[in-house]
Amino acid sequence: MVHTLKALFDTGQVSKAAERLGVSQPSVSQNLKRLRDYFGDPLFVRSGNRLYPTPRAMALEPTVARLARDIGLISQQPEAFDPATANRSFIVSFTDIAEFMVLPRLGSDLLREAPGCNLLSVRPTIQRMQEALEQGEVDVAAGTLHGTDVTLRQQRLGEYTFVCLVSLRGRWARKPLTLTDYRDAPHVMVPRTSDAVDPIAQRLELQGVHRRIAVTVANHFAACSAVEQTDLLFTVPQHVAGHLAKLFHLRVVPLPIDLGTVVTRIVWHERFHHDPGNLWLRKRVERIYRAVVPQQKTLLAQ
Repeated sequence: MVHTLKALFDTGQVSKAAERLGVSQPSVSQNLKRLRDYFGDPLFVRSGNRLYPTPRAMALEPTVARLARDIGLISQQPEAFDPATANRSFIVSFTDIAEFMVLPRLGSDLLREAPGCNLLSVRPTIQRMQEALEQGEVDVAAGTLHGTDVTLRQQRLGEYTFVCLVSLRGRWARKPLTLTDYRDAPHVMVPRTSDAVDPIAQRLELQGVHRRIAVTVANHFAACSAVEQTDLLFTVPQHVAGHLAKLFHLRVVPLPIDLGTVVTRIVWHERFHHDPGNLWLRKRVERIYRAVVPQQKTLLAQ
């Protein structure tokens, strides 16, 4: 009805209004009759071969024009995301290790392909992840993400297993690590704020193995520094271990117990599923994750 009124205001003729709207003349005439009945006013009167608005219709014209414009705006398809000209912030949620291994590559992509965009990494707790994604405080999150809401959109990226990091200067670098050693030795741990359950502790508990957590630190780099100077054990994803061992004086040793594999994934909210920019970001994050360990299907832990 709004578009019928707008076309009649613009053309002054039923035939031309029908042509503009891509409908038949009887259809326009029927809509005009309904509008006249609704407003209790002729709205348009004929003089010669043209329709002229009544005072009631003239009073409606500014509102009709605004409504037609607004309807046109909300009916438009979203603009394609052009990274070369885009100017927006992308917000991701990774662990410190993922920041170390993924963010440099993602930042390089942005500098090369989307120079007007910037990148921010945040780390909400798993309890706030749903809200953060829904409110646009986080565009995408990646990792194991145990406990995320099942209504979130997600895509499986891969899976990983675990190994142990020990100091090259310590006792564990010179002897095989037994299950008794693993159970009795002091361990360092990094709390997993993006998981409702620590998959390492969960799997150990299922097998009746309890570690002695002697040191708890905020990130993997502090943990590795502590291991480097002590006989602490640090259980980490296998594909991460080699990178950390190169940065510190550490050795990668196999676990004396099979903890199975853990799935890692990328998640985002339904609100932004069709957003072209969010889709561009998701594809970049997925590609980089899969390229981190090109010979394996395992990816970064979250």
